[in-house]
Amino acid sequence: MTKDECKKLLRRIAWNLNYRERKRLKKECPILDDFGNRQSVFDNVGDSFFVDELLQQLQNEKERYIIRKIVLEGFTGKEIGRELNMGERGVIQCKNRGLKKLRQYLTTHSSE
Repeated sequence: MTKDECKKLLRRIAWNLNYRERKRLKKECPILDDFGNRQSVFDNVGDSFFVDELLQQLQNEKERYIIRKIVLEGFTGKEIGRELNMGERGVIQCKNRGLKKLRQYLTTHSSE
């Protein structure tokens, strides 16, 4: 493989990783899409209040904690797993369950 081919391949891989991350964040952060990027979520007290109220809709404290840490604060599943003595896969599954519940809550209550 030539040097140019390697550069092209690396650029393609980097673009693909960046695309996947943007897609993941868009899927995981419907809350943040309305308010802009992560930093601006907590700039406005009303926005912070909305996020806190939305997270309170989750009955499971662990789901609430995991979503706050991963989605809002940017920690990885592996870091949270070490902290909670869970596997990374379990953390991600818990996060996905919580996000699914929040999506359902938002869709049912957005029409009211």
